[in-house]
Amino acid sequence: MTQSIIEAAKSSRSKCGECKKKIDKGELRFGVYQERWDSYRWYHLACGAAQDREAFLEAAEKYGKLENLDQILEDAKSVGKGTKTPRVEVAPSARSSCVVCEEKIEPKGTLRGVLFREVEPDTWRKGFTHVECMTQVSDLDREVLLEQVLENSLLTDEQAEQVVDEL
Repeated sequence: MTQSIIEAAKSSRSKCGECKKKIDKGELRFGVYQERWDSYRWYHLACGAAQDREAFLEAAEKYGKLENLDQILEDAKSVGKGTKTPRVEVAPSARSSCVVCEEKIEPKGTLRGVLFREVEPDTWRKGFTHVECMTQVSDLDREVLLEQVLENSLLTDEQAEQVVDEL
């Protein structure tokens, strides 16, 4: 069981452990106790609910009535979207190369896969791939990979259909 709390921020010095943005003084925040450092790691409420839903709900119950709990849980669904891997994004340039086939990912604006890959034992690096090459570098089953990519990516409906076709 995780030690967690919800409280009003005592100052404006803490930053969210998920989005890295400042938590304003007086703003409700979610804290998860980090035994190693004997302190709490703080999150905005939605960011915390996205990190550890069970611990967040437990802390919310201890805190009492959170008037907007349903909205917080709904907002938590989009936390990290567009930043977590594996995902697909629009390539901002034509400079990156695919880690699988080593060809350039071009032209600018092409959809590219983003994932972490093991380059040495216990050493991981972010890498870019053509969307169709993602399955060759991922340990995930195609259906699981597709589900995670769609969940983590900020895509239009048309782009999402393209990803489904190419994966």
